[in-house]
Amino acid sequence: MTQLAQAHEVPGVASYMAEVETGLARAVAAHPGLAQEVAGEALAAGGKRLRPLLCFLTATGEPSVAAGVSVEMVHMATLVHDDLVDGARLRRGLPAAWSVYGANAAKAAGDYLYACAFSVLAETGDGCAVEALADAALCLARGEAMQKLQANDPDTPIEKYLERCALKTGKLIEAACMLGSGGDERLGAYGAALGVAFQLADDILDCAGQTQETGKVPGTDLREGTPTMPLLYAAQQDEVVRAALAGGPLDGALVRVASTDALDRSRAAALDYAARARTALGAHPHRDELEALTYAVVDRAG
Repeated sequence: MTQLAQAHEVPGVASYMAEVETGLARAVAAHPGLAQEVAGEALAAGGKRLRPLLCFLTATGEPSVAAGVSVEMVHMATLVHDDLVDGARLRRGLPAAWSVYGANAAKAAGDYLYACAFSVLAETGDGCAVEALADAALCLARGEAMQKLQANDPDTPIEKYLERCALKTGKLIEAACMLGSGGDERLGAYGAALGVAFQLADDILDCAGQTQETGKVPGTDLREGTPTMPLLYAAQQDEVVRAALAGGPLDGALVRVASTDALDRSRAAALDYAARARTALGAHPHRDELEALTYAVVDRAG
C-alpha cells in the first residue's frame, strides 16, 4: 500500500471524502447553465483530492467539509484556467475543457468554480478562512503572471522559479492546512513546504516522461517554454536544452535533460522541501500521516 493510500485508511477519512464529493457535486450544480456543465466535466475528471485530505488530517476537532470543498474547487478552477492559458489539450488523459467547449466557456467555468468555492466557504461565517483562501487565490494569479514573464527564459534564476512554485502550488496547499487546522501557522508552514516539494516532483515527472501522476503529456514544460528546475539546471549544461527552452527546436532536447545531473539535483531539492515540511510539524494526532505525505509526494518522482 502506498503512503498516500495509507493516509486514506485513517478512520473517518473515507466518510469525510465522500461528504466532500457530495459537497463538490452540490456546489457545482447550484446554477445550471453552460459554465455549470463545463465545471461538471472538470469535477468528473476526478483527481487525488490531496487538498481536502489535508483539511481532514490537519484538523484536531471535527474536520470542515466546507473547507475541503472550497479549497478543492479553487484547485479545479486553476486546472481549467491553466489548460486554457497553456493550450494543453489533455488533462488526466481526457480532453481539456477548452478543447471541447471553447476558450470562452472554459474561462467562464473556471470563474464559476472560483465563485462557488467562496460561496461555500462564506456560508460557514468564518471570515478568517475566507481571507486565507482569498490570499491563496491572489497568490495563484501572481504566480501565473510570473510564469508568463519567465516563459522561454533559460536564465530564470532558480530562486525565482521557487518563488513561482510557492505562489502557484505552495500557497493553496498551505491554505488547505490553515483551513483544516483553524489557522495553525506551523501546519500552514508545513503545507507551504509540502506544496513546493509537490511541484518539484511534478516538474521532474514531466521531464522524465511520466504522465500518470501529473495528468500532462510528457515534455509539456519544455514545449511551452516553462522554465522548471530540471530544465534550468539542464540548460546550464547543455546548449540543445537551452535553445529548446528559449523557443528553439525541441528534437532530442528532453532526452538530453536526462543525460545531465538536473533530475538528481531537482530531486534533492524536492527532498529538502519535504524535510522542511516535516520540521514544521509539532505534536499532532495525525503527525504520522502528515509525515508520510511528505515522502509520498516526492516518491512520485522516484
